Parts: sequence; structure tokens; C-alpha cells
Amino acid sequence: MLNITTMTEDDIAFAVKMTDIERWGYLYTDFRKLMLFEPKGCFVAFKDDRPVGMVTTTSYDKYAFIGSLIVARGTRKEGIGEKLMQTAIDYLEGKGVTTIELDGVFAAASLYRRLGFKDKYLSLRFSREVSKEYGELFSCPRELEGEIVDFDRKAIGLNRARLLSAYFNEDGYSIYAIRENEIKAYILIRKRAGGVFAIGPLVASDQMYAETLLLSVLKKYGPRKLLTGVPAINRGMISLLIENGFIYNMPSLRMYRGPRVEYEENVYCIFSAEKG
Repeated sequence: MLNITTMTEDDIAFAVKMTDIERWGYLYTDFRKLMLFEPKGCFVAFKDDRPVGMVTTTSYDKYAFIGSLIVARGTRKEGIGEKLMQTAIDYLEGKGVTTIELDGVFAAASLYRRLGFKDKYLSLRFSREVSKEYGELFSCPRELEGEIVDFDRKAIGLNRARLLSAYFNEDGYSIYAIRENEIKAYILIRKRAGGVFAIGPLVASDQMYAETLLLSVLKKYGPRKLLTGVPAINRGMISLLIENGFIYNMPSLRMYRGPRVEYEENVYCIFSAEKG
């Protein structure tokens, strides 16, 4: 018998194990943060009292993102993934969300299309091995949190204040910004499993500021392996990454359900595969 429940602290070890198997590089703190953002919107499927799947959601008012859909090997092709997805969709629509997006692996695209999702664009993935570059870069002071939150809202049209504030006020994450009387660009760097660092989001008023900030980050984090994701429509950022030693990894497919929302013009690196 299949039972789907809200994710709790006791389920995090299972969630991390599932992402380890898929080599997604999640940390225990990632799921704690997801549950903090959406305490009633992260779900675990149990079959005969054994956890066999999970899915998470993150909402930003009328817009939301579904992520971390994994069904344990050995229990796939039993409809568990579809039931988890429907549970997540019902939860989000029940709280007034009108547009839902996700980054889907290609093997699951047919499932998402059955559930009403449409293709939007490729969500590209890049990685860069360690380099000998090194430079100084100082984290953004917490006093600028409000300015960065306002800049992000104006630049992309979504309210991510809850999410950004959490990263601003917690150790282990670094936010950098360019400010010329007002914020022109900001970038978040997050530590991942295995000592890898993820770049994103990177939001900028134009590509010049995005490039300037990214190149400064690459110098500071040169001795570390870096990962990032970029909307395929952002050709300028793709070229910049390749010029600076990044290589293509397997992409995902950005998909949406409900009215299409256009916010990518100022998004040079995405937040993450599970948060959009």
C-alpha cells in the first residue's frame, strides 16, 4: 500500500541518500532549508511503511517550483512518481499558485507532459575543475539584504524575499554584489557535497555587470570545483562560461504548467534545480 506524507526531519537521511545515489550533491542542510521554506509542501512516499520516493516544492506567491522528484530504484514504473507529482501540484494549486515550473530529466519528460507541463527551454548545466586563479572578493554586508531583495524582485518579477533572506542570514553561504549608488548585480555561492561550490543565482541589470561579477567570483573560487546552471536562451553567459573553462554537463528541460511567466532576461545563472 502506498502512502504519501509530509516530509519531516526523520525523512532527511532518506532524502540525502536518494540524491547521493543520483549524484546530485545535496547536503542535509539543503533539505532542512527546503522544509523551512515550504513545511507543508515537501512529500515522501511510503510503500509498506518503507520510504520509496520524494518530491519538494518552493513557492513564490503565485509562482512555484517543483524539484527533487526521485523514486527509489526497484520501485519505479509503479506510478509512484506520478502520485508524488500530483500531490505536489494539488498542494501548490490549493494555496493559490497559478504557474508551476520544474527542471526535468529527459527520461521523465513524458510524465510531466501528461500532467500538463509544457516545454520552455533547455536548462543547461556547466562545471569547472579547479584552476590556479586567485583573487580577493568581499562578501556583501547584511545591511544590503533589503536592497538585494528589492533588486531581485524588480529584475525578475518574482518575490523571492523569503528565500534570499534565509541565505543572507545563515553561515556557509556567500553573497557578492556590484553597487553603484544602487545594486546592479548580485550572486550567491553555495557549498555542495564533496567540497564543490555552486554558483547561482546570478541576477544583473545587464550582461556587463553579470560578467564583471562572475569573473571576480571565478578568481576567488579558482582552487575549487564549480557548478552552475544557465537558461539556454542566455547565449552571452554560455559563451562566457565556456571561455573561462566550464564544460557542458547533462542539461535538464525547463517546463511549466499554467500561464507562461517570462523572467529570464536578467537571470544569468539559475538558483538551483529544485528552486528554479
